[in-house]
Amino acid sequence: MAGKPWVTALRMLAARRLTESQLQSRLARKGFLAEEVALVVERAKNERFIDDHSYAQIYLETTRKPLGDRCLVAELVKRGIARELASAAVADSTRNESDRLAEAYAKLCRVRPGISHPSAAQALARYGFATPRIYSYLRNVVGVDISPS
Repeated sequence: MAGKPWVTALRMLAARRLTESQLQSRLARKGFLAEEVALVVERAKNERFIDDHSYAQIYLETTRKPLGDRCLVAELVKRGIARELASAAVADSTRNESDRLAEAYAKLCRVRPGISHPSAAQALARYGFATPRIYSYLRNVVGVDISPS
């Protein structure tokens, strides 16, 4: 393996944490051959410069967006994490969905004072929270029942 793709990969990884998929695509865009890219990515994995599981955990612990599990999984998949690994990482996250739902609702009320509860429910659904969880939160914590009749 030529040294140039490896050096390029190290420079990329020194600048920011990348997933396996992101490193692959960035090296390919730089014009390196598929075989070289595969070898470099495998070496980076073996030497623990890239680790999709750690990437997912760090992303989940550092993201400040109060999103539902569905959106978090989608964000990780968009970054190149396998769906199964993303789902497992979200399930194991220290910030549970109920806490994130409370954060999202509080932020909505702060940003849009006087927002109606049905509008808040729709916004929370767009943030990836499950409808039953939203209605349960609004009913049990906020004290309003907007369940569809």
